[in-house]
Amino acid sequence: MQSSASAPAIDVVGNDRRRAEYDRELRAGRDRFFHPQADSCPWCGATAVRCRIELPDTRQCKPGSFRMWECRACGHLFQNPMLTDVGLAYYYRDSYDGIGREHYASVARHRAAAHRGLVRLLGGQPPARWLDVGARHGHLCGVTRQLLPGTEFWALDPSPVIHDGVRRGWVDVAEQTPLTEFARGHAGGFDVVSMIHYLERTPCPAAEVDAARALLRDGGVALIELVNPASRFARLHGRFWYGWMAPQNLHLIPHRNLCLLLEERGFEVVRVRLGAANKPFDNVAALLTALNHHLPAAASWPWLSRPVRPAERLLRRAVMAASTPVLALAFALDLLLHVMTSGSRGGNAYRIVAAARPRRNPPS
Repeated sequence: MQSSASAPAIDVVGNDRRRAEYDRELRAGRDRFFHPQADSCPWCGATAVRCRIELPDTRQCKPGSFRMWECRACGHLFQNPMLTDVGLAYYYRDSYDGIGREHYASVARHRAAAHRGLVRLLGGQPPARWLDVGARHGHLCGVTRQLLPGTEFWALDPSPVIHDGVRRGWVDVAEQTPLTEFARGHAGGFDVVSMIHYLERTPCPAAEVDAARALLRDGGVALIELVNPASRFARLHGRFWYGWMAPQNLHLIPHRNLCLLLEERGFEVVRVRLGAANKPFDNVAALLTALNHHLPAAASWPWLSRPVRPAERLLRRAVMAASTPVLALAFALDLLLHVMTSGSRGGNAYRIVAAARPRRNPPS
């Protein structure tokens, strides 16, 4: 989310080129961004589905609105109509690379403590080979290899920024291959497969779980973290709840649903962490998301319909400055609530550790 009061400098020539690219995308038609609307739940197939909420692009304020539907049979939440690969590429662009590259990197650096907590969930012997899926810049691998210096780290991500992880010494092998394709050539090759806020953003989470099982040796571990759709803040904050991550999150999966899927697809669920996986930022993130949505943009981003006027920039800076005490209070409240939430089941995220059961030998 480009929500800071002061925007990063934008190369004028590069911004003009990007603006022309964004304009061409929109002129080609937004219908190609979406699949047809579904009339049943993609998780359980039930037809008892309804629109839960309509959302803007909460990260970059690109044009468009997005609906999250809820299944009354299993509780699954899903984007409907769902973005196509073309639509996802449009909304991902300049989010983790390009213009958004440094902003995301600065945010990811603050997750080091959470990454170390994930490693502690594993226990046992250090893994020989670890694959991180949806690795972005490779920050998880960078933090983890400090704790596990003998482990070989592989990373998958569709963006070329993942190769930064190799240059920085965080990642040993980086590929931009999709997980389901990568699994066909590396069956049984890994001791750990981590998917941190990855399954939410895939069109078919079940296929990704199958691929993870194929990649793991028997007894290997899948380490998964997801947004918790049962968080009380999902309703309290409405469309400004940060967990929606619209339009990038295609699915919000109740933890019971994912546990059942894992058991069906060759895993044994070893640990589930609900409150303990909470991140203390719900209120401050909701305020920043609301401000970002209602105020003029921080800069003349190339996807905007027109440049930001000087007076609009001054207004944004003034409101952001005036909001500082409220944001500080919201952050203090988040820290207080985190202490209470860590022992409950209502955090904004959950973690699952699942061990790969031995494969059954085919009949002779």
